[in-house]
Amino acid sequence: MSAHVTHLFRVCPSILSLALALGCTTALAAPNEPWFEKGTVLVATPDDGAYYGMDTQKRIGCEGRLCLWHVVQSLGPCFYGLCTNQQMVLSDLEGRFLGAAEDLDAWASNALRFIDAEHVEVVTTRRNEPFNIPAEALDPLGVSRQVLKVAPDGSRFIAASAPPPKWTKPAARRGDARAVSKPPKSRPVDDALLARARALCRKDLRFTPVDYACRDGACLLLLSGVEPSSESDTEEVSPAPSDGIRGPVCGLVVKGEDLQSLGFDEEGAEVEVSPTAYVVSGPVGARGAMEPMETLSRLRPGYMVFSDTVGAVVDGISPYPVRSARSAEAALALAPTAQAYTRTHISWGLSGWTGQDDLAFAWRLARVGGALALHVEVHDDKVVPSSTGTGVHSDHVELAVRPSGGSNLKLGVLLAAGGSVEARDWTGEANTPLPSIQGTWRKRPQGYEMTLTLPLSDLGVEASRVSFGFSLAVSDADTRGKQETLMTHSGALMFWTEYPPSIDEYRRHGSRD
Repeated sequence: MSAHVTHLFRVCPSILSLALALGCTTALAAPNEPWFEKGTVLVATPDDGAYYGMDTQKRIGCEGRLCLWHVVQSLGPCFYGLCTNQQMVLSDLEGRFLGAAEDLDAWASNALRFIDAEHVEVVTTRRNEPFNIPAEALDPLGVSRQVLKVAPDGSRFIAASAPPPKWTKPAARRGDARAVSKPPKSRPVDDALLARARALCRKDLRFTPVDYACRDGACLLLLSGVEPSSESDTEEVSPAPSDGIRGPVCGLVVKGEDLQSLGFDEEGAEVEVSPTAYVVSGPVGARGAMEPMETLSRLRPGYMVFSDTVGAVVDGISPYPVRSARSAEAALALAPTAQAYTRTHISWGLSGWTGQDDLAFAWRLARVGGALALHVEVHDDKVVPSSTGTGVHSDHVELAVRPSGGSNLKLGVLLAAGGSVEARDWTGEANTPLPSIQGTWRKRPQGYEMTLTLPLSDLGVEASRVSFGFSLAVSDADTRGKQETLMTHSGALMFWTEYPPSIDEYRRHGSRD
């Protein structure tokens, strides 16, 4: 979530009536103190009560003499549906509020629980809501975990240490980094090019050039639309204003004699020009507020600006960008790490999971020729390899591939003897060995790790496919013969010819969804 959305509650006028009357574009500040007195008896209400203008209280659970509650204060309609304040509080077994209160993020999903009688956990999940602005190549999902100690009398919460797992991975090297000394200077636009460019822009306005940057045989020409004028055309480029170019804006990629419109010359678009990039914004926020939609490169005209995957750690894979190199080692060094260590990713068996030491995992995936290279690292306090039977009731990794228009495929990858792996087709009721999928596994002090080579053809995926649905799950079986927990990442793998891709490839694959 963007910084200005994260802090919405702290910048709005403090008078509720004014906010409701004017449709304030931020919510009211969440109180540091609860909005009810100590000793107030909390009564459980329907979860959706706040959506009808009511305050709600939900009892999460009790441990010892204390009960944990999620309380919501409705502030009424405001800039985006309904504004609320939300807190986590403690009561005694009769529901009497004891004084401990902790503010919660009202724009996120908050999962609360007692870890034990002395500690509570808050897992916060954000996905750039309420605006749902897409991240640049990486899933915008953000997961954070906080642990708080509770005073024995329930009067306060005390911050406790809760570091996330540490993952082991080789030193990343930027094998495809482009050395660029300095940004290109804006060039003048000759009459012939300007005339051809205007022919591709809207005809009801007169467009004038504001930036024309070129490098490596490609250029990006940016023009600003103004009311029709009798003034003569000019070849000079007017510098872009520091606060961005108001729409309509016409952008074109120029390669020799070829001109391609970027298609954002409608009313409402704005472009911020920096020495390295063009940030295109549109009225997609609350009440038409301007929000960034995509970023185009000025250093490399005709290409997108994407987040660097080297060293990136993500909590979701919608999408997961698949990097490529000539060797598995080089490709995996470019790949982002997808991690799962909270209850957010548990798809089955939550009651059997005690925390990240019990089960957590991280993985990286990349492409080498016609195959995928996959490395999985699992934190598991008790590793149970496969012995007999189907293997589902031993520690293992599950993969599911969902090509659009194709047949779904589910694989189980077992921890076999001698550090080898055994892949099986678990689609439907099948349990067929798949010897073409090769790999190894080994124990680590905190669990185990696995490395696999997955030929795309054996996954039922055409090598030319742009994207396909994908999930990776780790199964925990602390007791042989019993599957206890399944922790899962689900989303889609996204393949690019280049990374970052060209504007044309990005638009062609509909990646602004």
